[in-house]
Amino acid sequence: MNRKQKIHIKPGQIVVHIVIIILLFLVLFPFYVLIVNSFKLPKDILINPLSFPGTAEVPIVLGAYGKAWGYIKNYLWNSVVLAFFEIAGVLSIASFAAYGFARFHFIGKNIFFTIFLSFMMIPGILTLAPQYALVYSTFGLGQTISGVALPAIAGGMPVAIFLIRTFFSGVPDSIFEAAELDGASHVRRFLMMAVPLSLPILFTIGLSTLLGAWNDIIWARLILYGKEDLYTISVGVFVAFNSETNKSITDTVIYAGYCIASLPLVIAFCFTSKQFIKGLTMGAIKM
Repeated sequence: MNRKQKIHIKPGQIVVHIVIIILLFLVLFPFYVLIVNSFKLPKDILINPLSFPGTAEVPIVLGAYGKAWGYIKNYLWNSVVLAFFEIAGVLSIASFAAYGFARFHFIGKNIFFTIFLSFMMIPGILTLAPQYALVYSTFGLGQTISGVALPAIAGGMPVAIFLIRTFFSGVPDSIFEAAELDGASHVRRFLMMAVPLSLPILFTIGLSTLLGAWNDIIWARLILYGKEDLYTISVGVFVAFNSETNKSITDTVIYAGYCIASLPLVIAFCFTSKQFIKGLTMGAIKM
């Protein structure tokens, strides 16, 4: 007869679990307030913003989502286009550069790579003014999606190159040497071997770039000022829902608009969460 093993719970484990539960509550509570208030009448929000809709006292209201969608649908599409260009630009350029740093040998390689890494230490806010002058005056890309995307792609290069190079360097040399003996060119080795083996970190960087493109408000607002038809979702929601001239936008519509704006990111994470977490953990081990 097997005796049941006693489970010994250490005090430290209890403290860790309590801290995790508290942090989880702090993260989820704002989402609860956001979602439940998007289904209420404005007067019910003022009376009790924490109450759950679905009772006789607090009925469920669905019309706010239709109104909110009418305000932000164009902004949503602009953000999709911007995010696509930023993700494609960061992943393609950074992966090519990372492959060069990992597989090629040339004079000054370590110096150039160190210079790239040094840009990670420069706060983005310090380069805001020169970037604005460069985009507007030198390239004439003011009030364009390109003016928003190109600096963001350039800003994402240091971290992306560093992480992807780490993965490329972790691929055994014997794999590339065998492919070289079979006559595979560097381009084929890059596309058929390096990229597929590094998909986790590519998903991680892609999702991080998506978050940056979706949530950026300072740079997008600065470049797209006066061009409302090109506003991204973050800028459009901020401008539309803080307008004092449009009295038809109630608190319920604002909450519904924020829910709609957040939904694409939630969907994207649901489809890429496994690769995203795998990329984070594998990168942590290799670095």
